[in-house]
Amino acid sequence: MSVQRFLDLVGSNLSSPQILEQILIVNIESGDLRVLQEDLRSRIKADDAISKLVESRNFFSGDWPGFVEFIITYLKFVRDLSSSDIENSYPLLEKLFNDLQVAYGNRQGAILTPVVRNVATVVTNTAIYLDSVAGDTAMNQLGRINEVSIILLKIFNSIRGERYSPDQELLSKKDVILYISTLLCRTYFRLNQPTACANVFSNIHTAHIVFSNYPRSQRVTFRYYLGRFYFLRQELARARKHLLWAFDNCLSSSTNNQRAILTYLIPTSLLLGIGTRPELYLVAGDTLKEIFGPLETALKGGDIYAYNAHLIKYFDWFISKKMFVILRSKGAIILLRNLFRRISQLTATKPEEPGKKRPNDLSFDSLLLGIKLSTRSYNSIVAAQSGTPASADEPAVFPFNIPEMQWRYDDVENACISLTDQGFLKANIYARSRLVRLMPSGGFRALSEVGALRSALSGDDEAWMDR
Repeated sequence: MSVQRFLDLVGSNLSSPQILEQILIVNIESGDLRVLQEDLRSRIKADDAISKLVESRNFFSGDWPGFVEFIITYLKFVRDLSSSDIENSYPLLEKLFNDLQVAYGNRQGAILTPVVRNVATVVTNTAIYLDSVAGDTAMNQLGRINEVSIILLKIFNSIRGERYSPDQELLSKKDVILYISTLLCRTYFRLNQPTACANVFSNIHTAHIVFSNYPRSQRVTFRYYLGRFYFLRQELARARKHLLWAFDNCLSSSTNNQRAILTYLIPTSLLLGIGTRPELYLVAGDTLKEIFGPLETALKGGDIYAYNAHLIKYFDWFISKKMFVILRSKGAIILLRNLFRRISQLTATKPEEPGKKRPNDLSFDSLLLGIKLSTRSYNSIVAAQSGTPASADEPAVFPFNIPEMQWRYDDVENACISLTDQGFLKANIYARSRLVRLMPSGGFRALSEVGALRSALSGDDEAWMDR
């Protein structure tokens, strides 16, 4: 379309968000945009000419200068855009986005809500792409993503602080608050600043929105990022709740999205003692099965060496996903719980008399021997005592050169105290006698039960998302 036709359409649709969305496009493949670009380059080349032409239309009777400035910037963007040079054209796109944000802050800004959604998507995707291909050699690493996050936050705050006025009728900026929040979280995770998402989530919780009114795709994405946020904060019960909801509501045809969710849902479930259903591994694909399958096997068997050896094998991958530390720290206590439970089953005392059962005692000696076997750190004397051939394997050593500790009686006592304090073990510990006496009702609470108790204690102030 010509410049005159473009301005005519804008002027006649100032109260029609859907029409403005179709007019103010940023898709460089659009035929209308190319025609507009040709007209601008052939007839209206100077910046001053564009400004005067737009200002002469007197949009909104001059009461919304931000909108006028955005239209001027849009025409300059179309004129100077180069589809073959995205990197050099990006500053034009960022300038357009920033001016759109300024215009959107006006009380009448709700009419630009669909435009904001479209432009924000293009800018965010382009910034992530350009920063990713630039790599670590870029002058300002992740500089584009950082700038986009700043503008997105301003838009988010504008939406959050929206004050309804009668002339809005049914228009509201909050129609796009969930979408903008997910884009903002995406940039924060890319910038390795996931803690910044806390501000986003807390403000969404108090925004008084009806969650079910938003498209399912937006709700899935929101709860995916919320789940990842809780995973990094080691609030595993909450993390699993949101990740599981996201997976259950993700379209089965969106395999890549399902696998992205499973990347965090599977380890969260493992650390809560909830085994991964076999069918989930079919969806997850060979890569995730190869990464998490051996960890699950080692956890169930209390095999400390196998667990740590697998963490070392995929060290770089776990680090890249920001989950190595939590798998290492949280996995350690679960491994000990499952190992001690296996030892308890193997050394369970028999009843002295029919109908009368003695307490199930575990000696520090048996626990220490089990740990040495599990860590592959036993020597020939220990091997002879256990009837197990000595292993040539070395204890697992992590890339940062910290060898596995040499376990002693004090370490066994500390492990039992930690298990008891965290609710994994129900027992009395007698350090002088080097004895652990399990409760008659059962010494080992189910892992999933421990997680459920912690979740109940933390309460549920996020139930509004399920309504």
